[in-house]
Amino acid sequence: MQAKFTNKAGDIIRYHKKSTIWPGIKLAACINRPYMGWIVGNGVNIDFWRDTWDTEIPLREYIEMPQSLWKRCTARLNNFISSDGWDIPSDI
Repeated sequence: MQAKFTNKAGDIIRYHKKSTIWPGIKLAACINRPYMGWIVGNGVNIDFWRDTWDTEIPLREYIEMPQSLWKRCTARLNNFISSDGWDIPSDI
């Protein structure tokens, strides 16, 4: 790492060096995105409204509601999972 950011005299370089790895990471991300997803587990760590657990856009983005009401929306995904499967109230 030191060799990458110092010159032959050992002084720190004062210019930007382009990453040789980043273009490959960006390409792989585009190719793999359709095959990537969430491991939901028990859902306790997933915010039902604000996380992108089901779609590329959080559910919150589909619903217009005042900020004051969004503060009250604190459901976790585990609130909608039962031993029989999904348990989503019909009034949502």
